Amino acid sequence: MKIGIVKEIMNHEHRVGLIPSDVRALKDSNKKNEIMVESGLGATIGYSDKDYEKAGATIIKEAKKVWQNAEMIVKCKEPLECEFKYLHKDLILYSFLDLAYSKELATALVDSKVTSICGETIAGARGDYPILSAMSEITGKFASQHAATLLSINYGGRGILLGGCVGIAPARAVVVGGGVVGMNAARVLAGMGADVSVLDINVAKLATHPLVIDNRVKVLYCDEISLNTALSGADILIGAVLVTANATPKVVKSRHLKAMNKGGVVLDVSVDLGGCVEGARQTTHDKPTYELNGLTFYGVPNIPGVVARTSSISYSRESLPYVIEIAKNGFKSMLKLPGAIGGLNAFNGYITLESIAKAFKLPYKNSFEIMES
Repeated sequence: MKIGIVKEIMNHEHRVGLIPSDVRALKDSNKKNEIMVESGLGATIGYSDKDYEKAGATIIKEAKKVWQNAEMIVKCKEPLECEFKYLHKDLILYSFLDLAYSKELATALVDSKVTSICGETIAGARGDYPILSAMSEITGKFASQHAATLLSINYGGRGILLGGCVGIAPARAVVVGGGVVGMNAARVLAGMGADVSVLDINVAKLATHPLVIDNRVKVLYCDEISLNTALSGADILIGAVLVTANATPKVVKSRHLKAMNKGGVVLDVSVDLGGCVEGARQTTHDKPTYELNGLTFYGVPNIPGVVARTSSISYSRESLPYVIEIAKNGFKSMLKLPGAIGGLNAFNGYITLESIAKAFKLPYKNSFEIMES
């Protein structure tokens, strides 16, 4: 198969679809695989063109030529509007998509009849969404360390140290959503000495988490009373609610935010799917924050893009088995792997996620029906 890997063009997105060692593994899995890499693909994270050449790839100067000559494109983030023209029926696109927040992209997938495999909706053999979880761990950890920075006066914060110091109380932090993002955020916040509360609608699942067992965080039911209680005098709010393949509900309302300390920080890491905090909107790494009602909001949707070496290695290694199977036996064979069927998001003019198709009024076809055709 002819496989292309192109540079990401989203603002400050430096991740790569495959790192050189995994390009080598892809090449070794079938010597007939032709792997084309856009020149400069990994330059910002320490991977040179020569590294990719040694791994068995051919370096192509123009992204356009990679797109046009490939049978499968491996990316990390979704195509942007200027890349829609490269999508076509005979192409397999492997990438994250965040479809629930982009009718334009969903429509482009339908119109182009491209076959789209999305890493974030691959449940995996254990149902733990291995590729999404890898990025979620990084997102949660970065969100917390960045929240500590944003509390500094020079970033518009109220000028407090996250962990406090002898004789002075630490910052109070609230995490809404106890999934992979939320609990990794809580882990870093607690590790830095913050007073941390985690709110979730399913607290039973958190009962055996080490942070809970060791009483390092407080766990509360996510309801009106708990939101008001937890956010009263809070310095940090991290919104980490996820509803897979659906727009995120607005769990935290403006009325709840009024209880936070002025100069506090709000990081809504689910903003790529609409956000779970009222008032949150997407920003960029160039201009990541804005002030709203005395709070600093951070709404960058591609957080792992700025710790791109770490996140590229993780994304690449989790994606590799699926990419190899597609290249070796086709996308239908890959969808037969345990927990992989949900990875198909679009095929031949149809969206294969019913919730997305309904939301955007686009043609829908069940993935199992496609598998049998």
